[in-house]
Amino acid sequence: MSHVETIKVLLIEDEPGDAELVKIRLKNSKVIFFQLTWVETLTDAKIQLTKQRFNVLLLDLSLPDSSGLETLKKAQIIATETPIIVLTGQNNTDFALKALKIGAADYLVKGDFSEDSLIRTIRYTLQRTKMEKQNQLLVAALKATANGIIITDRKSVIKWANPAFTKLTGYTLKEAIGNKPSELLKSSQQTKPYYQQMWQTLLAGKPWRGEIINQRKDGSLYNEELNIAPVLNKGGAIEHFIGIKEDISPRKRMEEKLKILANTDPLTGLFNRRVFLERLEEETERLNRSEKHCATLLMLDLDFFKQVNDNYGHATGDKVLCSFAKILTTRLRSIDLAARLGGEEFAILLPSTTTKGALIIAERLRLNVANNSVEHRNYKVKFTVSIGIAELSKKDNDYEDVLHRADAALYTAKDKGRNQSCLFSPIQKRN
Repeated sequence: MSHVETIKVLLIEDEPGDAELVKIRLKNSKVIFFQLTWVETLTDAKIQLTKQRFNVLLLDLSLPDSSGLETLKKAQIIATETPIIVLTGQNNTDFALKALKIGAADYLVKGDFSEDSLIRTIRYTLQRTKMEKQNQLLVAALKATANGIIITDRKSVIKWANPAFTKLTGYTLKEAIGNKPSELLKSSQQTKPYYQQMWQTLLAGKPWRGEIINQRKDGSLYNEELNIAPVLNKGGAIEHFIGIKEDISPRKRMEEKLKILANTDPLTGLFNRRVFLERLEEETERLNRSEKHCATLLMLDLDFFKQVNDNYGHATGDKVLCSFAKILTTRLRSIDLAARLGGEEFAILLPSTTTKGALIIAERLRLNVANNSVEHRNYKVKFTVSIGIAELSKKDNDYEDVLHRADAALYTAKDKGRNQSCLFSPIQKRN
């Protein structure tokens, strides 16, 4: 047995002749079974609606307990979400448009509709109502999502935005609609080629995804992960763009913190051994690519640091390390790289610096350290540093070679009585 669709109809009509006509036309349907309930007043309709659910209401606007467009307004209250098709005796387009504007799903003129048109109107109404509910659900989902969502036309003019967009950017929906995102949010942090590549992808009908820095209404900047998808019509032409915007500023801040933790010494804030060796290797490779480039390495060791820890405690020893690191960060150039290799051992990479220039820098640092002190129970703890200096060479097999030379120079400085700066000499050997 083939399946027959069932549609439950509530007919609200006080004219028996008109009601009978509707009954006959619905009864003649071959593919749909219409389960019809007929009442003559809105009061009776309300009773029926409390007993069961109907798929559609057929409503005459002239009833014993109501008339005109007020009937439609009252019926909407008792019918809640059930679609209403108005049955009117007025073949008046303006009146019909008013009914549709108030909320009628459709309308039919009494005595001017056939069996097919009645059934077609009911089916179209149900289909349209179903689609509207789906659209309402989608819009509700878009409004509820935590990510900002905007819909633009093909010229990138904003046509719709959800509440998350206004919260993210500070612009109200009224302020956003009619403007382009680039007019509201552009921070000038991205290059022109970056946007050119983005639009080249989008105008080819392909989705684009990337990270950008945008600007809120109050001028503050934020990191955003942006997904844009073109919306094509049936002919394959772009009609709209949908943009999904996620604020990733907290994630970026966390990534930056993790990067700092991974790259720096937690006590002094200087770069750690891993980062320094990576940079030293890069500088060695750069030296081999350029005839004119030069660079020098300083190895530094705080003199008698173990005695500081033994005599004054590790807390004071940490103060000495931090004080020394502060001298390095304030006295070096922006292109120089200082790092703590471990314990009281430090290193400095001086790009574009000869040994002569490096010796001047080393002596300046050594004197600054010697004139510095840290407090320990109202006592000034003095400390000094020994420095070994070696120039990077094209003859080096790798960065380990210059490390050995600078280390040998450092031990020469210590052998000479410490608090010295010594250049590497080929005859120097580390014991």
